[in-house]
This record gives sequence, structure tokens and C-alpha cells, in this order.
Amino acid sequence: MSWLRRLSRDRSSKGEQDLPMPSRPYSKDTNNYDPQQIQSPPYKDTQYSSGFNSQDKLQSFRPSTAGDQGYNTTPRGGPVTSTDVNNRPITSTAVEPTPDPLSKAFNDAIRPYLDQIEDLKNKVEDTNYQLQQLEDERADMHAWIDKRGLRADVPPSIANAMNSDPTSAQTLNYQLDRKMTVLNHDLHRLQDSLSSHLPTATFASTLAQLIPSIEDLSALPGGPALAFELIIKLGGNLNSHGGDEGWNNDADASSRAEFYNRLDDCMLDIVRLRLAPASGEDPPWQVGRDIKRLDKTGAFLRTKLGLQTYFPRSLELMKRGESRGAQ
Repeated sequence: MSWLRRLSRDRSSKGEQDLPMPSRPYSKDTNNYDPQQIQSPPYKDTQYSSGFNSQDKLQSFRPSTAGDQGYNTTPRGGPVTSTDVNNRPITSTAVEPTPDPLSKAFNDAIRPYLDQIEDLKNKVEDTNYQLQQLEDERADMHAWIDKRGLRADVPPSIANAMNSDPTSAQTLNYQLDRKMTVLNHDLHRLQDSLSSHLPTATFASTLAQLIPSIEDLSALPGGPALAFELIIKLGGNLNSHGGDEGWNNDADASSRAEFYNRLDDCMLDIVRLRLAPASGEDPPWQVGRDIKRLDKTGAFLRTKLGLQTYFPRSLELMKRGESRGAQ
């Protein structure tokens, strides 16, 4: 019977190894062996359930916790700040905000005024274009006047506009000198066509037409020095008519004296302008040289034509200015 008992023990040990581990330990003491202790319910794997029992229903309807990302989009790092929102990339699925009714009403209210402003801008552009055309036409007209030598004969309104040019003094001086030459030539030709001489008053009144234009020239920048020379030349043109053929009668002498008196009035103002500290002549005016020139011409006219006065007040003012400059 010993071998039968040993065989039974070996089978029991082999069966225990095949069965799953019991829920609680048991003693391997063969003396206290309890068969029911070994026959515990077999181990059941509940990780993959085979049926939808009550435990699975409870798991399905269990409410989500705070960490469930399916229902709570708050990141684990903390609440979303304004910086995170600004730095968050914009995806193509971003929805445009709904138009603000107040902004739409405001835009509708100011739209007529915006249209008016746009119309005014267009009118301003058109006006500027027209003004530019008028400026170009005026420049062409001024160039035409200068080219024809009509600068001295234009109306005062046009002359004032032409005086704004930097070279207006040189242009007016050139045209006045040219006109003076033309008048002198016409007077000589008229005198040659007559059997008797023209009175000095005729020459004087014709040449005196240039005096107002010479006064205008003296008011321009750089004009006093040019006007000074034109006055002297105007008096010399009168002296070239008469005297040698016995025209120096009392009427001619009176007309010549009156003409020179008017020239002296114009020359006096020109001398004041040239002697003023703010004249700005470059180079400075050599007063002594012009004094000697006028004295020499005056002495010749006294001997040749009997003219006793030749710019007397202008010469006196020039001599005072020379003495002040020497001091």
C-alpha cells in the first residue's frame, strides 16, 4: 500500500501545479490537508469581459472627472491667459466675427459725407490742373512780351506780375534801352524828312515817355544802377538834336531846361536808393567816378548849348554821400 499512497501523493502535487493560485495561502503540511481549501473558484480574467453585466453598465454611465480631456479643454498647465491666446496659431477653420450692428449703422451714416469729401478732392485736383495751365499760359505770354520788346509798354497789372522774376531788372533795362534807341532813330529820320527843324519840345515830350518806366526800373532789385545810366543816356539823346544849326532859341532853351529839371528829379531818387546802406550793390558804387563824369558833361553842355544846370541837386547829393563814405 505504500506505493499506492505515494502515487496518489504525486498526482495531487501535479494537480496543484495546474490549478491557479488560491486566493489565500494554505499550508503544505500533509497532515492538515483540506481538499476544499484547494478547490477555490478558478481565476477569472475581468479585463476583457465577455458580457455586458451590471459592472459594465456602471462604468459606461460614470460621469467624467476633471481630468477628462473630452469634456474639459482647460490645459493642464493652468488657465488660458491673454498671452497664450495671442500666441495661439490661427487655423483655417477660424470663424469670422459677426458684424457689429453699431459699426454698420455708423458706416452707413457717414457714407454720404465720405462721398462728398471724395468729390471735393476731385474738384481740388481739377482746379490745380487748371491753375497750372494758367501759369503756363502766363509764362508763355511774358516770354512773348519780352521777345517782342514790349516790356516797357505793358499794363501795370501785367508789369507787376513780370516784376517777380529775378531777371526782371535786366530784361526791362535792355528793352528800355532798345526802345530809347528806336525813338531816337525815328526822331532823327523825321527831322531829316522835314525842311525845317522840329522844336526841342517835340523831342523832349517824346523822350519823356520813358521816364515812368525808368522809375519802375529803379524800384526793382538791382535796378537803381541800371536806371542811373538810362537817365544819363536819355539826356544825351536830347542833346543830339539841335544846337549846331542855330536851334538854340529861347523856346528850345526853355524846353531843354524843363526836360533836364524833370530828369534831375528822377535822378535824385535813384541816387538816394544807391547811397542807401541796404542797396547791396555788387561791386559797391564808385560815387567819385560818376561825379567827375557828370561835371565834365555839364561843362561841355554849358559851352556848347548854353545849358547852365546839369543835374545840380543830384550832383550835390552825390558829393555829400562821397564825403560821408570817406569819413
